[in-house]
Amino acid sequence: MIEFRQDRPRWEQVADVIRERIAAGVYRPGSRVPSENDLMQEFGIARMTAHKVMRALRQEGTIYTVRGLGSFVSQPSNAKPSDEKGSST
Repeated sequence: MIEFRQDRPRWEQVADVIRERIAAGVYRPGSRVPSENDLMQEFGIARMTAHKVMRALRQEGTIYTVRGLGSFVSQPSNAKPSDEKGSST
């Protein structure tokens, strides 16, 4: 369980942890991420909080959900905004 800060909603802090794990390669593209129940147990959060975490990650395109199978890390985009603005190499 993490120690939650009081200046930000818990769902945002848990979503940050999941994003950090994805960035670190703990969860790779196409791999399954924890379910809402898993998040509730690991972080000691309520179901609605876990639901908000998953909804936010889906809306931003970080994860996708397959009904009956779970949620998975999305494939990274090939083009990054900085690459599209003509960065020189």
